[in-house]
Formats: sequence, C-alpha cells, structure tokens
Amino acid sequence: MTVYLSSQTIRVFINRPAQEVYEYAYNMENFPQWVSICQSIQKADEGDAWMMETPYCISEVRVAQKNSFGVLDHRSIPAPGVEICDAMRVIPNGDGCEVFLTGFQMPGMSHEKFSQVITTGQQDLNNLKTVLEGGTE
Repeated sequence: MTVYLSSQTIRVFINRPAQEVYEYAYNMENFPQWVSICQSIQKADEGDAWMMETPYCISEVRVAQKNSFGVLDHRSIPAPGVEICDAMRVIPNGDGCEVFLTGFQMPGMSHEKFSQVITTGQQDLNNLKTVLEGGTE
C-alpha cells in the first residue's frame, strides 16, 4: 500500500525579476520580514542550519542549496523526530515571477489545522509580494 501526504499548492505573482525575488527569499535573514511565524532567526553554530524563533518553539530550518532553478525548498525541525517540508519555487513570468509554495498535511494533522497552515502560507506569500513590490499592487 502506498502512503502519501495530502498537499496543496498556493501561489502569488510578484512584479519583480525572478532572480531578485529568489535572492531575497533565499536570504534567511529576511525571513522575519515576510514569514509571519518567524519572530527572529540566526545562523546555527555549525553547518548550514538556521535557528528560527516562533511563538511555539525554536525550530531548526534548512533551505535547499543555492541553485539556478529557483528552488527554495525548506525543511524545519521544530522538535526531535518532527520534520516539516515545504516545497517552494520562483519561476519567471514575463517581467515578474510566480512564487509557488506546496504545503503537506503531516500525519495526525487535522484538516482544519492544515487549512490554517495553507492560509498562513498564502499570507506569507502576500507579505513577500508586498515587501518586494514596496507595498504596491
């Protein structure tokens, strides 16, 4: 029997060049400006991990290696044995770009909680748009 997680993909158009959006979103120091749950973030003492303070915990976060494909996948570990994966892409579209985020419903997560997570993800993408477009539509 194949087991898989339910998922949902959300998106936003940002009227800025894809490379600029990618560079901004890739820089973990910018997370507090657009990721609503991120109260602060700092580089971990070793390796490529970052430690993100949220209202709930300190979570270890890792982002995909820098690449030319616009891949910004994130893995966060809020507790031992718990890993949350978000697939994120920046794709050129005309003079701007589309930013896609796929969230996965983790085992044991209710449909209501998953819906809240997706809503928060959309708000975060909208925050990214606002920051990068300077508050314009």
